[in-house]
Amino acid sequence: MRCPRCDAKVNDEHEVCRFCGQNLAILYHVRRISNAYYNMGLEKAQVRDLSGAILVLKKSLQYDKANTNARNLLGLVYYEMGETVAALNEWLISSHFQPEENRATHYLNVLQKNQTALGAVNQTIKKYNSALNAAKTGNEDLAIIQLKKVVSLNPKFVRAHQLLALLYMKAKEYPKAAKCLKRARRIDFNNTTTLRYMQEIGDKFSDTAKSRENMTKTYQQQAKKDPLANVRPVGTYKEEKRQWMPAIQVIIGVIIGLVVSLVLIYPTMKGNNLGNNSSGIVDSKQEVSVKEAQISGLEKEKEALQGQVAELQKKIENKQIANAKKLEMANHLLLAVKYYNDGDQLLAASTVSQYKESDFDSAEAKALYQMVSKELTEKDVQKLFEDGRDEFNSGNYDEAERLLTQVLSIQPENQDALYFMGRVYHQRGKKKKAQKYYEQVLAVDDTTSRASEARSRLNQLGVSVE
Repeated sequence: MRCPRCDAKVNDEHEVCRFCGQNLAILYHVRRISNAYYNMGLEKAQVRDLSGAILVLKKSLQYDKANTNARNLLGLVYYEMGETVAALNEWLISSHFQPEENRATHYLNVLQKNQTALGAVNQTIKKYNSALNAAKTGNEDLAIIQLKKVVSLNPKFVRAHQLLALLYMKAKEYPKAAKCLKRARRIDFNNTTTLRYMQEIGDKFSDTAKSRENMTKTYQQQAKKDPLANVRPVGTYKEEKRQWMPAIQVIIGVIIGLVVSLVLIYPTMKGNNLGNNSSGIVDSKQEVSVKEAQISGLEKEKEALQGQVAELQKKIENKQIANAKKLEMANHLLLAVKYYNDGDQLLAASTVSQYKESDFDSAEAKALYQMVSKELTEKDVQKLFEDGRDEFNSGNYDEAERLLTQVLSIQPENQDALYFMGRVYHQRGKKKKAQKYYEQVLAVDDTTSRASEARSRLNQLGVSVE
């Protein structure tokens, strides 16, 4: 361990610093508390109480931020819950505190080598953010489709399972929501959000069960009643004598009605039919006008919906672009930390030279940026260029391209770097890219010796230059 006053290495057995006399009893006490919380977090993680383990491990790091065991375990818990970015942050900080013999270095190397896994993580983050925005704007169907894709790419993403269950609960599809919550609970057994959702679903199911039970009791009570209660007995049968007079009177009434219809009603009905035909034509025209107005209204509604869809798609694309930039920035920071750990501070600083501290969101990322970044001088840039030129002369074109790219990110109009980038692509047979860099050399200043060399190379490519 190190003394908090003079930063000297001190044996764990000494109670006082040999160099400055600082009492280390409090420091030992704090480390014991941190280790105790770490052991509690390990026990919770072993029984899959991951959310509880996160709280305890964060408490451990509050007492000792350099407790790499607790930080590595916290990263593993985050990774198990599908929070890959949070896990990477913890492992990076752990490797900073303990560069050698640290499991965090192994975890980072495994993830960096598996580009497929990193691509899946990127897609998962994009689709989850897109689903979250869709859910906030009320487009639940699109959000459900996106979340199904997320959980297929990353089945351990607890937050995605919870959000999908919440959307199913809003749609009153409680069996599907219960399945999502069961999957989330297999990953994190004691998650408070999951348990709260399951309690809500349980209440809904219990109401349904009670209503079914009441209906069953009512049916049973109705079934116990006497089915013959409303049946009345029939009297004794008695045959009556036939009477013909009523039938004769009915026939006479029908004949009189027919005569009156022929004489009085028929002419009136004939005139009414003509009026009805003309009114029917008017009604048909009115119906056609109404239908046309409805069609016009539907077309306007369709255009409005298409505009909303286009606006939503634009927002999704902008969000995806922003997330891609953040992921690229994180990758550059990871690469810079690797160079820094390898001892190449100049290359580490040039890797993140295009960023500022305010570009990073979390405090951990800002701390890493402060660690690897420094203000590059003209001498540093010249050193980078000379290294790139040496790699080109040695035939290591990939390494030369990487170093020269760093130079151009700092000084975009560096003629030497532009010329040798053209030479790299020229040697690879990529003539169009080589021509572009040669022409940029001339655009910066066409009176220098580098400009003369660029003209000569363009003539070799068959491009005439005035």
